[in-house]
Order: sequence, then structure tokens, then C-alpha cells
Amino acid sequence: MTLAVLLAAGLAAAGCGDNRNPNEVVASTTGAAVTSAPATTSEAAVTASPVVTTGEAPVPDPLRLGPDANGQVVRLAVGQSLSVWLAANPSTGYAWDVAMLDQNIVKQNGGAEYEQDPSPDGMVGVGGKTLWSFTAVAPGATRLQLQYRRAWEQGVPPAETFTLDLSVA
Repeated sequence: MTLAVLLAAGLAAAGCGDNRNPNEVVASTTGAAVTSAPATTSEAAVTASPVVTTGEAPVPDPLRLGPDANGQVVRLAVGQSLSVWLAANPSTGYAWDVAMLDQNIVKQNGGAEYEQDPSPDGMVGVGGKTLWSFTAVAPGATRLQLQYRRAWEQGVPPAETFTLDLSVA
């Protein structure tokens, strides 16, 4: 066969099937563990990228979770990264902080990063998103709990909480 025929046959085969990403992961809203499944993309969806290899065992895809993952059980592998983004507006005095996490099992990578939503020129007080980054470092189970509160308000319950039960194997 000629190179052109082989190339045409390969392109035709590549065009078969649907356009879903087989690596896409979606957070369950039923309290079940987060598992791999083809799904449509949304802000609440857990997203993943291809497996990363380090010369040892492959490291599973990083997970990015949003507010819809609140209350879920998430399974991670040692070395796997997890990021959590939550709506925030620091101009109100409220900020997310880590209230609970066993850092011997899942380590927090630095502090939170804040990204303001787009706003019209001159507009102040616009909200945005806070992004937290974590890495699974040892087998075990831990609870990640984030609280949205004003640091100076002692004895006041947080305005919001976000919780994940993390299981690392």
C-alpha cells in the first residue's frame, strides 16, 4: 500500500466513535465515591488529564473539584494531586480556610490562590474563586474540611463549609 492510502485509512479510523473524553471524571451527587465515567463537561464536573508516568508506577490524573463535590468520598493514589475551587468574595471579609486535614496523608500545597471574576471597569467588590491545591502523600483516610468565615469572628459558625472524605491507596 502507498503511504497516502495508509494515512487515509488511519484518518478514517480516527474519526469513528464519539467525541467524549474517556479520561473525564464526574463527581457523584449521591454520596458515592468519585469514579471514572464519560460525562459532559460542566463547572461542577471533576476533570482529569492523561496519566503521568514518573518511571515508577503511573500517577493517576489530577482531580479538580468544585462546590458540587461537597460531601463526597474521593479516592486518590499516592502522588495524585487534587485541587478544589470555591466561590469567594474577600471584599466581604470572608475567606476559606482549612479547618481539618491530616497532612501526613494529604498535604496542602501552599496557600489558597484567589482569582477575581471579570468585572466592568471601575466596579469593586466583585467575587471570584479561591483555589486550593493538595497532594496525596501516604495511604490512609482523612477528612478535608474548608470553612468560609471571617477570621476575627470568634465563636461564630462559618457561613459555609466544604467537606471531602479522602481515601488514599
